[in-house]
Amino acid sequence: MTAAGAGGRFEIREVDPSKRSDAALVAGLHMRLLGFGPMAGLGEIFLRDFCYTVLIREGLLRAAVYEADGQAAGFIAYTDRSITFHRDALRRHPFHVGWVLLRSVTFEPRLLAKILRAARVILSRRGETSIGTDPIAEVVAIGVLPEFRSAKFVRRTGRRISEELILHAARWFWSRGLDRMRLIVDADNLPTILFYHGLGGELSQLTYGGVPSYRVCIDTRHILGL
Repeated sequence: MTAAGAGGRFEIREVDPSKRSDAALVAGLHMRLLGFGPMAGLGEIFLRDFCYTVLIREGLLRAAVYEADGQAAGFIAYTDRSITFHRDALRRHPFHVGWVLLRSVTFEPRLLAKILRAARVILSRRGETSIGTDPIAEVVAIGVLPEFRSAKFVRRTGRRISEELILHAARWFWSRGLDRMRLIVDADNLPTILFYHGLGGELSQLTYGGVPSYRVCIDTRHILGL
């Protein structure tokens, strides 16, 4: 989706898993913006060479980059296999996962401890059958660089990139017949919680991967104005 208007040219484009530059771009954005999260705990190499390459190629994950005048401003990763995409990836590619993890830890030994949280997240998803079975829509990760979410940028361009990225994912979910989407947010991430609340999100508390969190559920029909 491309739009031109006040302040420049804006585009949301899907990541092409056949392009290493695309995978590297979104992995770098993920580490820079969400380095505290469980996926980032697997390391940039793992994000680049598995999450944003293999998972996208096999349809287990989707990702899109927001560009403002040709400059990457943010990204979103989303899936309609909320509960099973981790498990399916491990089942299909156990040796590849192990090899990429080994490379990540060899390059950055401090990741070893963080991998434990990622493992707890996978186990948490395995226990989520109480909320239903896939397909379940989820925004797995979203982030926007500070300079593109500032009040100055919004005044100049009228663009609210986080909302546009959420709408991009919501349109795809709606095309798949999914009228509810969810997100998992750390309980101490107040700005993000308030952002989703402003979009009409319904919050419920849980412990996710050993971390106090909120599950946010959003009606895609509501935010798409349907």
